[in-house]
Amino acid sequence: MSRRPRPPLPRFRRPAPPPPPPRRRLSALWRWLNRLVFSLLVLIVLGVAGVIALYLYYGRDLPPPELIDQHRSFENTRIYARDGSTLLYEVIGPGVRVPVALNRIPQILRDATVAVEDANFYTNPGVDLPSIARAFWQNVTAGQTVSGASTITMQLVRAILLTPAEAQQQSIERKIREAILAIRVGQEYSKDQILSLYLNEVYYGAQAYGVEAAAQRYFGKHVWQLTRGEATLLAGLPQSPSNYNPFENLPLARARQRIVLNQMVAAGFISAAEADSIFAEPIRLVPPATTIRAPHFTFYVYDLLVQRFGEEMVNRGGLRVITTLDPYWQTQAEEVAQAKIAELRARDASNAGVVMLSPDGRILAMVGSVDYNAPDGQVNVTVAPRQPGSALKPFVYVAALQRGWTPATMLWDVPSSWQVNGTTYQPRNYDGRFRGPVRLRLALANSLNIPAVRALEFVGVENFVNLMSEFGITTFTDPNRYGLAMALGSNEVRLLELTGAYAGLRAGGRQVRPVAILRVTNSRGEMIESWQPQPGKPLLGPQSEQVAFLVTDILSDNAARRLVFGRNNVMELPNIPAAVKTGTSNDYRDSWAVGYTDAVVIGVWVGNNDNRPMAEVAGANGAGLIWRELMLRYHANRPAQPFTPPQGIVELPVCAETGGPPAPECPQVISERFMAGTGPVSAMTYETYRVGGDGSCLAAPYTPPEEVRTVSFPVYPTEVAEWAKRNGRTAPTEYCPPPREPDRAIALLDLAESSVVTNTLLFVKGTARGPFILDIGQGTDPTGWQVLGQSSQPVEDGLLGMWNAGGWPAGDYTIRLRVTMADGGVIEERRRIRYEP
Repeated sequence: MSRRPRPPLPRFRRPAPPPPPPRRRLSALWRWLNRLVFSLLVLIVLGVAGVIALYLYYGRDLPPPELIDQHRSFENTRIYARDGSTLLYEVIGPGVRVPVALNRIPQILRDATVAVEDANFYTNPGVDLPSIARAFWQNVTAGQTVSGASTITMQLVRAILLTPAEAQQQSIERKIREAILAIRVGQEYSKDQILSLYLNEVYYGAQAYGVEAAAQRYFGKHVWQLTRGEATLLAGLPQSPSNYNPFENLPLARARQRIVLNQMVAAGFISAAEADSIFAEPIRLVPPATTIRAPHFTFYVYDLLVQRFGEEMVNRGGLRVITTLDPYWQTQAEEVAQAKIAELRARDASNAGVVMLSPDGRILAMVGSVDYNAPDGQVNVTVAPRQPGSALKPFVYVAALQRGWTPATMLWDVPSSWQVNGTTYQPRNYDGRFRGPVRLRLALANSLNIPAVRALEFVGVENFVNLMSEFGITTFTDPNRYGLAMALGSNEVRLLELTGAYAGLRAGGRQVRPVAILRVTNSRGEMIESWQPQPGKPLLGPQSEQVAFLVTDILSDNAARRLVFGRNNVMELPNIPAAVKTGTSNDYRDSWAVGYTDAVVIGVWVGNNDNRPMAEVAGANGAGLIWRELMLRYHANRPAQPFTPPQGIVELPVCAETGGPPAPECPQVISERFMAGTGPVSAMTYETYRVGGDGSCLAAPYTPPEEVRTVSFPVYPTEVAEWAKRNGRTAPTEYCPPPREPDRAIALLDLAESSVVTNTLLFVKGTARGPFILDIGQGTDPTGWQVLGQSSQPVEDGLLGMWNAGGWPAGDYTIRLRVTMADGGVIEERRRIRYEP
């Protein structure tokens, strides 16, 4: 009997505990709040203690703020020529710092300075905590110092109270000490006092400290005479005086002025409309007259010092700087440049730049313009980017020689075109002529354009750009922007850098950087920096010296360049071996000459600062004149040595016409220099032809034997064939005409051209030295002929046939005599007559 399933037992839940009474809940919340408040108090106490500790620790030996009242002018830095005694410049002078009361400084200049340098100046205690926090976050996220958050007060104490060495430090410790000092100064001095001190102390560039000195330096007026535009331009300069210097880069200074005006609008000092009105005001700079020696060189040195040591050290540290400048050659370079430009002004040339380097790169002379006090005379053209024209070509060929070409490599100077970004590039030579096959030596020496483009095509633009960067050219930054026109100098370079690159060629293809500073000492005479000549690294591979020598050999080959430049050109120096290359940019905007001897490297540029074209002033008749005169003066009492071939250079015979080894057919054999292991390679072959007469026609069986000779003609490649044909350089394709002298003629009609025949019967006489046919046709170029006589036997000065003109109409006729030669060839003689019965 089955069991009945037992019903499930009922499930019971434990009853929930009753909620705590309200008083217990409030007690727990109160305990939690107590702990939180206690923790916050502890953190605050620790933070305050930490701040106090930092304040006491970093502020323990800070100078008292009152020292600001005792601040005196810094010790001057002096820049000397290489003799150590000729003072070029003292980095301070009349008007460099002229204190002026705050009430004489225009309000707009004060407002602009506050807006762009420290917008919370009037409310912060000397430091701006929100700006510091923001700068800290920016620096942390950037991984480097990108923002400093310095207030006006902090900048002031850095300039006056910190030592120059500490002011140059980039450390958190210095920023903390600076901030502490700023707070103390803010407690001791009013905002107007701090702003007045700042505006009289801050550096504005161009050796001007304080707003009064800056106003006089840039605009030739007192600070209270500044226009709104001039005042707001000045306010933007202290952030980076060298970069924003209006004399050097007015567009960048104006861009900074726009930022200042925008900051003034944001700070509520002016409206947006006022900002636009101020920015529209014209800026007229008034360059100060100066008696500084070699001013362009001196300020070039000054900028180098600032880059290395900072503005504060250079302007306050009392440095003694010995430069490379030779006062004598600086004077000579200035005199020659001024004299030659005076002659060239009639041809619209107004300025010149000159660089003279010693073989190891020391700058002996730098002429940045022929008149520093001219309206645009402060522009240093030796460091200004300009198009070099053909002066860049030697480096194109250096790169080609490095990759296997030789001075005997044959290049094709023929009309050529390249497709560049959908456009056709068709370069032409300077004189508009094409010279067909030319050896590399002649192509470079005579500055032929099309071979240079072919050489760059062989080298590759990117490889060339990289090589020029190694040689010290800094203006070639992106190979993707450049094309084959670089071979002709379409991209800008600086004269100083290009002259340094030529010095690198002279040094055997080694890196040579122009040097301006020999040594720097501080005010105590301690050496800070000293330059010693060191051989630069070779830039052209294992055979760098040999490659560089081959280019030097070409550039110094006076005979080679005469193809285009003729004898006694400006580059030929009497008894002075010199390697030199000239260059001319498009429309005669730039004239260049750069070259060297064993003792000196000289680079010259002639042109106009505003890039106006000159009146056909090329490299040879512009910059070349200055280069030549300086070379002659430099070597007047200094014998020049020839360029000696290094080991690994050999001389081999070469066929001048093909660039290959001499062959029996070669009309001219020359001697050429090669790197060991290389040699001439023929670019063309020869074919032999039998010619007659003057050689312009092929000899025929009837050609007199004494006129027949065998001549070899080069076989030109396809790309040169058209040029060769047009210039009569190919083998003749037509046979020589038969002789017409009676004693040698094969076919001769005894009938004058255009004879008038009136009789109805015409007897035609002549000579036929072989089987012949005599016929006649109507018109001057008949299409049908009627035989008048024929014979298988020759006739010597006898009757050949007879024409019975009866029944023929009056008009023009042609009589034709055809004589068959023994080899089957036919000699033909024609006469045109007129029949008038």
